[in-house]
Amino acid sequence: MAGFKFAARTLLELGKELISSDEVALYELIKNGIDAGSPRIEIEAQIVLTHTSYVTATDSLDEEVPPAVVLAKITEQLVIGTTPEQRAKFLKPLRAATGNPERFRRALQVSYHQNNWIEVRDTGEGMTLDTLDEVYLTVGTRSRRAKNMQGATYLGDKGVGRLSTMRLGDRLKVTTSTASDTHENVLKINWGLFTHESDMPADKIRVVPYRGLRKQDKSSHGTTIRISQLNADWHSARFSEILHGKIARMIDPFEAGRGNKLLRVVHNGSRLIVPSIPKKLLDAAHATMRASLKFENDEPVIEGEVNYRLRNRKRPIAQRGAEVYSIAQNVSKRRTKKGEAAFQNSPIRPKALRELGPFEVEIFWYNRLVVEAVDGLTATKQQTRDEIREWAGGPMLFRHGFRILPYGEPDDDWVGLDLKAFGRSGFKLNRQQVIGRVGVTSAHTALSEQTNREGLVESDAAHALRTIVTWLLDNEMRAVINDADKDEKLSKREAERVALEFRETQRQVEQTLEAIRKRVGPEQKTLVDRLSAQIALLSDQCENVVGKTDAMTDELQDEREKFVHLAAIGLMTEFIFHELDRAVGHTVRTLAEAQESGAKASLRSLEAQLVTLQKRIATFDDLAAERRQTKSNFDLSDVVDLVLENHANQFERHGIKIDFDKPKGGFKIRAVRGMVIQILENLISNSVYWLKQEKNYHPKFKPRITIDVDPDDEALTVTDNGPGVDPRRRETIFEPFVTSKPAGQGRGLGLYIARELAQYHDWKLYLDEEKGIERAGRLSRFALDMGGDDDSGRARIKGDKR
Repeated sequence: MAGFKFAARTLLELGKELISSDEVALYELIKNGIDAGSPRIEIEAQIVLTHTSYVTATDSLDEEVPPAVVLAKITEQLVIGTTPEQRAKFLKPLRAATGNPERFRRALQVSYHQNNWIEVRDTGEGMTLDTLDEVYLTVGTRSRRAKNMQGATYLGDKGVGRLSTMRLGDRLKVTTSTASDTHENVLKINWGLFTHESDMPADKIRVVPYRGLRKQDKSSHGTTIRISQLNADWHSARFSEILHGKIARMIDPFEAGRGNKLLRVVHNGSRLIVPSIPKKLLDAAHATMRASLKFENDEPVIEGEVNYRLRNRKRPIAQRGAEVYSIAQNVSKRRTKKGEAAFQNSPIRPKALRELGPFEVEIFWYNRLVVEAVDGLTATKQQTRDEIREWAGGPMLFRHGFRILPYGEPDDDWVGLDLKAFGRSGFKLNRQQVIGRVGVTSAHTALSEQTNREGLVESDAAHALRTIVTWLLDNEMRAVINDADKDEKLSKREAERVALEFRETQRQVEQTLEAIRKRVGPEQKTLVDRLSAQIALLSDQCENVVGKTDAMTDELQDEREKFVHLAAIGLMTEFIFHELDRAVGHTVRTLAEAQESGAKASLRSLEAQLVTLQKRIATFDDLAAERRQTKSNFDLSDVVDLVLENHANQFERHGIKIDFDKPKGGFKIRAVRGMVIQILENLISNSVYWLKQEKNYHPKFKPRITIDVDPDDEALTVTDNGPGVDPRRRETIFEPFVTSKPAGQGRGLGLYIARELAQYHDWKLYLDEEKGIERAGRLSRFALDMGGDDDSGRARIKGDKR
């Protein structure tokens, strides 16, 4: 039975689609030499007449311009910098053929082919005659893919790099040999035969490698690729531009001199230099971030530091285990019929993170408004800006020190820097301010490049890489820069946005309820109508709470206080509608599987949950209605009971065990009751989130929250056995907008608001390092010290009152 057949011109289409530019074509040839084991690649170009001048000359001949006139024009246009010998060799056959236009045309074509060429030479392992025939002439061979799967680190493994030569010129000559070969092995291809005008099958065009001359050096090995009949202008200025642009970025430019150690580039006898990023420029960055993902006993760890040199501000980066999985989880948008977006998070597979493997991130940020001349590098501010512009564009992605295209290109924003910078106030990181690199060592089997060299194939590992790098920039580096420059917007307007965002989830709930209505029978319609009315009532209650808070904050003078109070309400209403969305969604899934009796039970269960949520809104209403200075006497233990009751469904759903023993006689305090509720709510919500994350990756894990009320020490502690918090971050976690949730998902406000509300009472809320950071036991312990200025009693971090 016959297999697929394809016309020869199909190769032209493949080359056009898969090798997008001359720079990429040249880069592919460089990578081929590296994969062959060559420690150095030589690129030499001899250009006597540019392609434009050649085409102009042939057009003139088509217009019947006399050959002598064409020759005179060609003589004027020979490339400056060529030797007299090169020029004479090019012109000699033309002068001999001026009496016959057709002979002159053929002489011009031959002379252009023989005297204009690009050679890429390596001293790698070389190819045998059989390899030339069976491997090199097989487009799409996966011989390197098999070796990569066994642990090799080849830069390419798709078998399409050889089409690069087609992009550069119509003629190819491959001269190669292995150490054991006695003769050179030669392959010549005329790509011009694979024309669009021809319907000839590819296998009918004879391309046969042959044994060439005996090797002069018996032990020599390697490959020389000569490309002629060039398809573009390769004058010195263009060659230099390519070397200073894309080629310089393709070979890790952060390592000084690396490009010139690997490449020796010569154009018409003159050596060209491949630049690297000046160390003085990197040293002049206003802020830097260095971070890495590594594995300790199979547990993922992100470590590093943000250093804002301009403001003398540093922040450690230290996440591990469930925190890393939280950052890397898959975030997908779901769209309602009206187009409102909601998010759904899916845990990343631990195997995908291991396949991604260790990687490093290095970012240099410049405030272009305040740059200065760099001593020993630039003489003016503008020259410094020009240097930054040459290398900026966002983080470039490298595998084993070689670029994965197109990440970091001028038109590529793979981590959304510009999207965030120009779409959000207070976000100073845009690509024109950032020079950076991400270095991976992942195999192609985990991070596979698209065949057209336009990025990575979508996979869990590729998604995790992008998500973690985005989080590092969006959360860690942005926060340090904006906080140091006082650009974080703790304003009433920002808080109002947070407070009213529950409406988006509300619309999602209403859409889902409509789906329930369509699923149930006529006898259940009344119950669904009642549920719809209860949801509407719940929405009105949330609106009412926010409205009361809005009116109350108008009386406050301090913008920070306004922000804290409104945002606190926002977190409450957001949680309520998140729970409602979950409950309604669960009901839809149950109805899809249940019989009529099961459908009724599921709807009754949803109704009971709605009642619980409405009771919770009534509790929060106390906070919205209170004046900030209004305090009352109450038992702290009763408030703990109330908060635990509000979360009872959550605890049951996630199998979280609660340990809370009321102290005998209770613990009477005088405080703003609603604020105390909010402090506890935020601490409990924080614990629940991290316990869920821990359980996602350790199925046998038994989550537990312990609450202790101690009247003698005047303290309350909330302890969970989740992933814990690194001691280096004991203060960072209380700063606004700091979160270990995926970029754009976490608010980073819960612990900040809890501490602000505690400070209103002159209480201290802190991470108890002495008892909370037990890495082996995986505990995080938050202590609320209500003892005021009394130093007696409970242990504090390093003996300090927090």
